[in-house]
Amino acid sequence: MEFNLNQILESTILLEGRKEDVIKKYGEKNKPLIDRLSQEDPSGNNKYLGWMTKTALGLLNKEEDILSADSIVNLVTGFHENLSRIKNKDINSYKSIFEFKKVVDEARKKAEEKKFAKQAKKVYEDDEVVIFAPFTVQASCKYGAGSQWCIAATSGNNGFNSHFEDYSKHSNFYFFIKKNAPTTGRDYKYALQYKFTDGGGQTWWDAQDSPSQNKPTWVTQEMMDKVEAFNPIHKEKKLSAQLETYLKNPTIRDYKKFSDIIKPEQKSSLVDKLLNSSDVKLDSNTFKTLSKDLSPKQKNEFITKYTQGTVSINDYKEMKENLSTSERLLVVVNNPHILNQFEVMKSLSDEIDQLKKNEIAGKIDSKKINNTDSKVLLRKWSMTPEDLERHNRSNFYVFLSKPDKEVVNLLKVDPLDPASYRIINMLKLKLENNDGMEFYGIKTDSDILDTSVDSSSNEMDDEVLDFIKNNRSKIG
Repeated sequence: MEFNLNQILESTILLEGRKEDVIKKYGEKNKPLIDRLSQEDPSGNNKYLGWMTKTALGLLNKEEDILSADSIVNLVTGFHENLSRIKNKDINSYKSIFEFKKVVDEARKKAEEKKFAKQAKKVYEDDEVVIFAPFTVQASCKYGAGSQWCIAATSGNNGFNSHFEDYSKHSNFYFFIKKNAPTTGRDYKYALQYKFTDGGGQTWWDAQDSPSQNKPTWVTQEMMDKVEAFNPIHKEKKLSAQLETYLKNPTIRDYKKFSDIIKPEQKSSLVDKLLNSSDVKLDSNTFKTLSKDLSPKQKNEFITKYTQGTVSINDYKEMKENLSTSERLLVVVNNPHILNQFEVMKSLSDEIDQLKKNEIAGKIDSKKINNTDSKVLLRKWSMTPEDLERHNRSNFYVFLSKPDKEVVNLLKVDPLDPASYRIINMLKLKLENNDGMEFYGIKTDSDILDTSVDSSSNEMDDEVLDFIKNNRSKIG
């Protein structure tokens, strides 16, 4: 649509002109009321402002009570939203609030009936009785209103309940309603529970929720024939209607229930809707629910924005089967505490080359890692391929010794191997029980000591002992 300045100017002039006319007609003293009604006029161009002001001032019909501004706005909004259902669309022709309200209420009723048309099936109707087969909890609450049925209660989450869904797993329901009977007592409305599991069976529930195996006396065979004819397709229709309602207001809780029957072209937009819903907690549990249906872009966005610092090690283990290696690394960068589980870090380490390890190590907050084995491996990740190659050309040994060069158990270690730290800790424990012993280490580019590993002084020749004495460094 092209930008049309003249159209905008004409609309603004019309808007202000109508407002000025109303102020002129009803006086400056009523300007605050007129301003408010103008702001809330649902037409957007003050089309209803004159009628609204006249009504608010009690001048429409002096024999009727004056309505509040809120009530007038509510009625006029209903009128505007349902114009297609109203025969007389000229608001200024209405000279009675009672008449106007009746028209709006009827239009709203038609709109509500249309809204629920796909959420319930009118199975039967005559002058006295109507029978509905509700497909959704919303329809169950509407047509079951006034009863004590738990499947029609509106005190649960979002004004509805979980009972309808629970019962729907094994039963269809039909609401038998007397049109003209008093809505007190228990006989004006019945719910027929029609089980389709465990051998079937029928139970009648009166309006006070008392069960019976006998049908009400006013239920005819013709009514039951209509129910029997519809029942084979009830479950399928119910699921279809529930899906349609779900697509309008999706939740994570029910995603698994409908995910297998949602069309592929619907899933992407549905997932976008869930990811951007203020009612959806975007955590690792949500990720587990949606992961199989996330596009690469959605998955990357989810991991980057919504899982930072929130993924536990258990969550990660459940998530990882739906993540590529690069996606797992992204989760780890956002949640470095995961690497305190050494098995996780070791598994990732086996999957990526040193260049990638070095890149990832530069992004990880090392302060979040307190596991010794993981810290050691992260130090290895932090090295460039060239640094690691130089390290691998060196040899490292540790041992206990007395000052007179007596060597106890020469052991080869690697500062980048977590297992070596257990060897070092073992020697430290031995040191505590050996008075006069010291803890030493040697780094050399040669492997001259390899043949003496696990040996003590009395098993080494003098050349080796001299090398040890001249190259050792005291540890701690």
